[in-house]
Amino acid sequence: MSAETVILAAGDFPADFSYARSILMGAKRVICCDSAADSYREKTGREPFAVVGDCDSVRGSFETLVRIDDQDTNDLAKAVEFCRSQGWLSPVILGACGKREDHSIGNVFRALEYGLDVITDYGRFTALEGHGSYKVGKGASVSIFATERDTVMASKGLCWSLGGVKFSNLYCATLNKADADVIELSTNRKVYVYIAWSV
Repeated sequence: MSAETVILAAGDFPADFSYARSILMGAKRVICCDSAADSYREKTGREPFAVVGDCDSVRGSFETLVRIDDQDTNDLAKAVEFCRSQGWLSPVILGACGKREDHSIGNVFRALEYGLDVITDYGRFTALEGHGSYKVGKGASVSIFATERDTVMASKGLCWSLGGVKFSNLYCATLNKADADVIELSTNRKVYVYIAWSV
């Protein structure tokens, strides 16, 4: 996977030699959320394309600072809206998880609203609405998060099939496993699919 545009949030910085780090280093433009800009500069020696947020935690001086003082939303949402205003509609989000669990959960589900991928050192969150096919490798850990109680799903290639399962809570389809190299999922509502990297 490659990405033209990456949003780097201020959670855990992608680890050396990780898939997330390769995406970061290969991106055409990196949009940093506030203090992520300092980490990006320190760890890569590169300058962000833009720094977006309320800028309350930025230490360094950056050429392109997009200050948005709106306290009704977080820096990740501000960065996504900035990207959309520039016509970059499908940024990949890195650094969304780690350091604080409340930020991690908020960032992941904020990204779900936008239908954007979140990549971590451990796996990938990807939004699904309708039908999707994923090459994951047999034995890969797979979790599905449904935010609406009337979500109905079906699956092929999972150890514990979701044949018409109706969700009663967010965690009802977590901790599954692929029983085939490729899994297929279908849903009547938007869900978030998490696939752990093979180790």
